[in-house]
Amino acid sequence: MNDTPNGDNFSDPATVNWTLRRGIASTVTVLVVVLLGIIIWVASTTRGAPQVSTFPTGLLAVIPQEGDQAPRQGLVGVSLSPGWQPTLTIAGVKIPDNQLSAGTRQLGEFFFSPGEGSAIVEMRTGQVCAHLIAVPLIDIEVDNIDYRWCWASF
Repeated sequence: MNDTPNGDNFSDPATVNWTLRRGIASTVTVLVVVLLGIIIWVASTTRGAPQVSTFPTGLLAVIPQEGDQAPRQGLVGVSLSPGWQPTLTIAGVKIPDNQLSAGTRQLGEFFFSPGEGSAIVEMRTGQVCAHLIAVPLIDIEVDNIDYRWCWASF
């Protein structure tokens, strides 16, 4: 009875399982750990990397961002450093200052919300562009902000 319970034949004592040979299992383990380390390093350096700001000094953010898709009834506006007075034109329509009230002015947020009784009732579908001109109220040595951006409205 040379038959083993699982059907393997162990009659040749010189045959050794490849994982038991010296160094093979540890080498494979080290390679797997190194590859995982490289994958984690690449993922951490590419994801969540800060975007390079192309805004002029004083302009912190625009909504919607350049190239974004936004609903026709969505907010449009800017976030500025304190001490700036903006003039916003959307799709060729100058937005009155009293309609830039959807943000917190003290924090430099000037947002327009389209709707009934506003300069724009609803954004048109397709590409919409805005133009911001902001003048400094505090530091007169700084140039005005002149910035244009476009997004797709749906």
